[in-house]
Amino acid sequence: MKNILAVLVNYGDEQLNYLQEVVNELKSFEKYNVKIAVHSNIPLESINGIDETFVVELSDYQLLPMTCRQTIIHNKDSFDYFIFSENDHLWKEHHVDKYIEYEDILPSDRISGLIQYEEDSTGKYYPAYHAHYDWDYNSVEEYGGKKFAHFTNIHQASFILSKSKLEQIDLIRDFSQFFSNDHYSYKCKTNTDIYGHAGMKKLICISEFNDNLIHHLPNIYINGGPGDVEYRIKQRSDDKRMQDALKRLLA
Repeated sequence: MKNILAVLVNYGDEQLNYLQEVVNELKSFEKYNVKIAVHSNIPLESINGIDETFVVELSDYQLLPMTCRQTIIHNKDSFDYFIFSENDHLWKEHHVDKYIEYEDILPSDRISGLIQYEEDSTGKYYPAYHAHYDWDYNSVEEYGGKKFAHFTNIHQASFILSKSKLEQIDLIRDFSQFFSNDHYSYKCKTNTDIYGHAGMKKLICISEFNDNLIHHLPNIYINGGPGDVEYRIKQRSDDKRMQDALKRLLA
């Protein structure tokens, strides 16, 4: 049975219900042994299932997610797979299954990723699909009878890496440090560095699209949330736009 280290980041107490749901799901995996570590600015005694909590004090908590990368690289020889995630993204066992399947067929300079979604009674919405971000319609590639394409917004608030991918990245970059000075925030760079600045192209398997979606539990881009509600609601596309794009990519 393969061993997974899942390192989650938590800030404050506003989303502890989501953190508990994410921890419960990770602990339900049947094919993998999952150890869960959480980096947080507050103690987490109320959350069941966490194996190790790191209470971190920082002057800038935008840097808190990066401390998770430091824990991952520190443990690189002890696990087969590594997950980093914000506390409100629901990792399912099939995400790991598919990552392993795709890594076996993709070239070494390609890495599979996920697309965030939110959902309510009106359907699915995609927070990353906004502003100038879109699919690269010239990026379709086929491996092992499956079709993949590149989505230009590489942020997904998470990542999964095999030990070999982690070692591949750490050979060319210091995994414990930021890789770039691009437009993404420090919080986002914890995952966008992996997908944009580590010598690999991020691909989404579009022929198995639904298997490569990850639920952003708060639904704040549907319902609004703290801050500018109108801004948040503009920061997503609906399922019709996504399905139209997929038809074009798969044609």
